[in-house]
Amino acid sequence: MVENENQKKSKVWMYVGIGCAGLFLIVLITIVVGFFWVRAKVEHVGGPQAIATQMISMGGGMMALPALPETEREDAKKVLNDLQAKAKDFTQADVKALSEAMERLGKSQKANPDRKPSADDARAFIAECKRIGDAH
Repeated sequence: MVENENQKKSKVWMYVGIGCAGLFLIVLITIVVGFFWVRAKVEHVGGPQAIATQMISMGGGMMALPALPETEREDAKKVLNDLQAKAKDFTQADVKALSEAMERLGKSQKANPDRKPSADDARAFIAECKRIGDAH
């Protein structure tokens, strides 16, 4: 009888071990598949530089475009769209230059009482975007 109880306890722990091992394998497979999926998505978009460029140009555009006169907005949109289209070819230096331009635009926005950058600062941001886009 005692031996039978020990066998039952052993079987229970065997099933617990098999269950834990199965769960571990499912988690491991999920992590590996997730890693390759994310990597494929990042490469499809153009890499980390392209993602950063798109985020900067979208954020900068949201701040700069309202500060520009209506007559200049369409050209500025074209510059930002061109910048995003070429983002796959950008270097880390390009992204850093864009980031610095975005930072200057943000400081201008915070300095104004109406929480909008000046038109000159918006033009400077768009000009920096155009310079980097034209280089590629």
